[in-house]
Amino acid sequence: MAGKKRTLILFGCYLIVLLCAVVYCTLYLIDQSARESFKKLYSSYTQALYTTVNNMAGETGCYLSSDKNIESDISGCTEFYKNFATNLRVTKYCKNNALSQGCLPVYKNYTVSKSCAGFSESMMNKFNQSFVMSDNTSLTVFNMPANVPQPLFAVDSNGKLGPNKSGYDLFSIVIMRNSHGNYYFHPNVTYCLPVEKGGINNIQDVYK
Repeated sequence: MAGKKRTLILFGCYLIVLLCAVVYCTLYLIDQSARESFKKLYSSYTQALYTTVNNMAGETGCYLSSDKNIESDISGCTEFYKNFATNLRVTKYCKNNALSQGCLPVYKNYTVSKSCAGFSESMMNKFNQSFVMSDNTSLTVFNMPANVPQPLFAVDSNGKLGPNKSGYDLFSIVIMRNSHGNYYFHPNVTYCLPVEKGGINNIQDVYK
């Protein structure tokens, strides 16, 4: 009996280890897949930015200035996002209530900083505009206050699939413009999002 009991215990331990290994591998593969998806997404969004800038004759009215002597501009963000969305493969649009309308999942954490309130739980779920693409990735516009879009948006690189946390499958993109009038995305890809342990925060880390 003692031998059988010992065998059952060892078998149980084996199953637990095997289960943990399967869960770990599954989560690892999801994370890797999400990051690979973000690489493609970042590239396509960069191209969409250039196309949109060209369509708007170089004046989008929606950017943060990298030159302290030149003011940032948010006056044209509503029009910019309309144009930007047309250059992406949008299949669903949520003007508001993105969570209840199925444009966004529930995220592990949301920002609690007042200066980044546009990515708070309430703003993300109820007030920000969200676009879902044909590949199920999503774009959510940062609004602060409500109905005032900013040159900052969040992208979910694998839609409703987990882990649904910043730096893993949720990233933010800031639209910048330099003194020469050139547009680009800021290298910090979790700006105004919670910093999660082990997550990616800078675009160069995605390509390591």
